[in-house]
Amino acid sequence: MSNKRLIRPTQRQIAKSLGVSPATVSLALRNSPLVAEKTRLRVQEAMRETGYVRNVAAASLRTGRSSLVGVSIHNIAHARYGEILSAIERTLAKAGIVVLFNNHDDCPENLTGFVGVLATYGVDGLIVVPPPFAQPAIFEPITSQGAVIVYLSRHAEGDTKADWSVTAAGDAARLATAHLIELGHSEIVLVGGVPGTSVSDERVAGYHRALKEADLPVINQNWVQARPRVEDGIAAVRSVLDRNNRPTGLVCFNDLVGYSAMNVAREMGLVPGDDISIVALGSSAASAQIHPGLTTVQHDPAELGRSAALALIERLDLPEAVPKHTQLPCKLVLGESSSKKVA
Repeated sequence: MSNKRLIRPTQRQIAKSLGVSPATVSLALRNSPLVAEKTRLRVQEAMRETGYVRNVAAASLRTGRSSLVGVSIHNIAHARYGEILSAIERTLAKAGIVVLFNNHDDCPENLTGFVGVLATYGVDGLIVVPPPFAQPAIFEPITSQGAVIVYLSRHAEGDTKADWSVTAAGDAARLATAHLIELGHSEIVLVGGVPGTSVSDERVAGYHRALKEADLPVINQNWVQARPRVEDGIAAVRSVLDRNNRPTGLVCFNDLVGYSAMNVAREMGLVPGDDISIVALGSSAASAQIHPGLTTVQHDPAELGRSAALALIERLDLPEAVPKHTQLPCKLVLGESSSKKVA
């Protein structure tokens, strides 16, 4: 067998064979709108025929960019984040950017380790759902190299210089709570969420705002804190439904806690929508597929991911631009899990 190394063509050679400039070939490889579609297709065909492979290391030396971006979230088990991550990857791929992924599980040490790895790769940026009480200093190993940070879903308190794409978390909680109040419920408990994240702070504030607007008392014990996951949600809901003065309405921090509430209620002989009304926050359309249908406050996860990815791309192109803070709207989608309070 021959050990002779295969010699692959350069961009300059491809350009010469097509009768275009090397700059045109380079732009075509990056899917630049400055290159006509017909020319771009000719370049791509020449690449396939000649076996051209882009030398990322060489391109990085020329452009000062690695075309690598980190994405770090806290809960890969949540289907919502599958939609978000898919949208991020699709959007960044169109810009020629490759994603390095991490699930930090709301553990700052896990995120710190990932940031250290990203620093060795010289990444261009990081899209991140920050863990509770995260401070911007945690990203210093990469920001000191010029990487940009875009917050996703949550943002680090006090860091107004970074871009972020989040949902209207406070509005979502207010909308869900007001819906239950309109149905005649006055004993309403917020289940799930932990202190230290912008989402929790805003949802608690929205929940309290709806109660105050209805002249209902704000009772601290009626925010039952728990990580917004199925196993933690089950324990939290059980503790609420075991109360002597059991509430008639539950606002669940997300659809995972909502599913937990539906299951625990049935286990205790309660019928969701009849004996207990349940609304879940931050949910996607998939929540409507369970039976009985879960009333949810929904947003578009794919649009959230796309928005974060575009913010990162724009920041790389315009590093001195004013920070972009995008807040996606939400809407109440009625299911069978909420109904008028029985007198």
